[in-house]
Amino acid sequence: MRRINILMMTLLCMCCIFGGTTVLANTGVLAKITTQTFFWEGEKTELPAYSINGNNYVKLRDIAEVFGVEIEYDAETNSVHMGTESAETIIGGEAFAREDFSLDANPDIFNDIYTRDAYNAMRQSIVDIEKITENTDEGGYNAKYEYAHFVDGSFSFESSGKTITAMQSVVSCIRGYYTFSFGYEPTVTNLYEYPGYRICMPQVHRHFSPANVATESFVLGIKELDARDKVREIAKYISDRIVYKDADVAGINDVFTSEKPVNGICGTYADAFVYLCQRAGLPCVAVQDDTHAWNEVYVDGVWYATDISYYDIARTDAALFPISFIRKDKNIAKTQFAKELLVPSSTK
Repeated sequence: MRRINILMMTLLCMCCIFGGTTVLANTGVLAKITTQTFFWEGEKTELPAYSINGNNYVKLRDIAEVFGVEIEYDAETNSVHMGTESAETIIGGEAFAREDFSLDANPDIFNDIYTRDAYNAMRQSIVDIEKITENTDEGGYNAKYEYAHFVDGSFSFESSGKTITAMQSVVSCIRGYYTFSFGYEPTVTNLYEYPGYRICMPQVHRHFSPANVATESFVLGIKELDARDKVREIAKYISDRIVYKDADVAGINDVFTSEKPVNGICGTYADAFVYLCQRAGLPCVAVQDDTHAWNEVYVDGVWYATDISYYDIARTDAALFPISFIRKDKNIAKTQFAKELLVPSSTK
């Protein structure tokens, strides 16, 4: 194996770290432009390289970028500074969001538990969901993103806060392709002062990677359809893959990767519908009463109570866009808050 010189000799600092040419000035040394393969945590990366006397030299700046290390050249001292400053975040008791998103929401959804501060923090994460999820770590945290936050004053290390508990319930009904968790930045050093401090961290549900791959062509195929036709196609796609049976109930990965229909209950249909609606860009929530689960999906300015398990039997638009729906949501406050997070002012 050829030797890879990663730490540059002084001769190459200005040339290779900060641009350079193929000829090193005043040395007569020729540098042939090549490439060098690197694997970082199993992921292949090709970097530009410079072959000199049989050795491959790589720009220190390129290496630093792969490893996520900051690098800066100080011309006055002719020195290179590498590494990141130790981050430390001191939090206070006030909420923060880029803007007051709650001003656009139905004011009836707010109270002492379902607060405007929590709404603002969660709404900002939903608005920025693609920006956040393109660079999250295994814990769902994006170190390059400035999260909004809220503080639940009722929370302590001995008991769960009412607002945090309510918000965890809210995100449970919009969990699908994306999942949402609550936590705080790893750099926070004084959480003991404000234990109810929380940020909302969305991430692409890594567990569903097999389903993500299996449904990719379907999602692309309905991309140009209008919202109503997307709902119809999603309903048919799901119903062709599930048999209503309360035994050996399948999960999302099984639903979308199995070669034959799998067993499922009403919740199986509802979960699969949220998952595909998120992938298709349709606002959707999961809803339930004491014995049944269904969805509400936003189409043409209206939230429809869409029952995919019933559609599997009837195969009619009446199950997708009903004029009326006989079942009653057992936690309407949670559902209304979730719908307002997805589409502000849609429940007025």
